Amino acid sequence: MPKDKDYRNTQYCKELIDVSNKKERLEAQIQEDFPRTRIIYNKVKKRGGIYNRKFAEIYNEKCAYCGILLGLIPLESFEVDHFINEASFSDTEEDRIKAGRMENLIWSCIDCNRGKSGLTITPPYDHILNVDQGNICQVFERDKDFYIRINAQYKNDEFVKMFYDSLHLGYQRRRMDYLLLQMYGRMKAERNEMKKNKLGAAFLELLEARNRMHITDGKRI
Repeated sequence: MPKDKDYRNTQYCKELIDVSNKKERLEAQIQEDFPRTRIIYNKVKKRGGIYNRKFAEIYNEKCAYCGILLGLIPLESFEVDHFINEASFSDTEEDRIKAGRMENLIWSCIDCNRGKSGLTITPPYDHILNVDQGNICQVFERDKDFYIRINAQYKNDEFVKMFYDSLHLGYQRRRMDYLLLQMYGRMKAERNEMKKNKLGAAFLELLEARNRMHITDGKRI
């Protein structure tokens, strides 16, 4: 998905490339390192662990749903999400293995993961909302004020609206996260030291305001 069509990215963000193949390679590495491992999730979920870091890198260290960047919020604010939630699988070893397979795991911020946890994604939405292939970027987009909104094609789709509301994608803090991401990229690119310092001061002020805001504050009307 070209980054200019990806609502999770600013012009300063790296494009998500070859996510599925990178995940397959990481899974192969884990299985080579730990041949007896059955549930891959157990190896990537530990924050700060080597496989957790490699998993985050596959997603450019950004939440796959809203686009918030590691560094703007701490590592403790990220989790490994089951795209198809665990409740959708039976409590058997075979299904626990399926739930925890690499292709079902997503790098997510806590806000998105916890909001999404009660949703059961069934066909065709497992395809429509697929993040690894970039399909989700056909469903959501940024408006001129940097809010995430539902694309016109899906605005009357009840499940898409439920997904959007559950992850609080339309809230003010999602807009602030995007503005922070934009400012951070601009600051890193700026070569003039005076301008960089001014950007840095404004960035820190906005970050403090963002961190005082609860995720459910400031819903877009």
